[in-house]
Amino acid sequence: MKNSTYRQIVIGGFSLILAYLFFQSRELWDPMHAWNRAFADVSLLFLSVILLLGSLSKVFKTIRKWLVWRRELGIWTGVTAIVHVLILLDGWVQWEVFRFFFVFSPFAGDWVLHPGFALGNLLGIVALVYVLILMLTSNTISKKILGLKAWKHVQQTVHVFYHMVILHTAYFIFIHNPDSPNWLQAPFIITITLVWLSSLIGFWFTVKEVKKSKGI
Repeated sequence: MKNSTYRQIVIGGFSLILAYLFFQSRELWDPMHAWNRAFADVSLLFLSVILLLGSLSKVFKTIRKWLVWRRELGIWTGVTAIVHVLILLDGWVQWEVFRFFFVFSPFAGDWVLHPGFALGNLLGIVALVYVLILMLTSNTISKKILGLKAWKHVQQTVHVFYHMVILHTAYFIFIHNPDSPNWLQAPFIITITLVWLSSLIGFWFTVKEVKKSKGI
């Protein structure tokens, strides 16, 4: 319990530091958008680290000691994602949820559905539901209630959550406003490439270990 509390404090403090640094990196942006993007960046970074730890621990035994940090990283992935959404709700759409899907057209003089914008936000909303489920079940009590097999199945949906987040993020940094400078584009591509490659390598090592144990 003590170790878990310590890890929560460390990851929580690190989250705030990272969010502030990400915010400062976009000082030319509107503060509301800079802050919402900063917390989204922290969430994506932590999620990527969780997946990298899982894959690389199958290759390097020394990394396995860091796996205990995944629970706290997962919780703060969710916390920072929720903060990201709350900033948008309060500072941008002003709690009018329909504005996640519709934009005001000066030509039509009314709100119109923006297909790409709506899809990008829908992916984000579905991802938020996934992260809430993962957060609520990232504890020993949930493991006991659900049973180990069901609990593992729920936790493995992190890959579905990851792909939702990737698609949501890709839309907003590459498609929605392509003329707006965003330094995240290159690191984003590098990160998802590393996660993908580490996943393939981890899978290969797992297959190799299984064959070795069976004497194949």
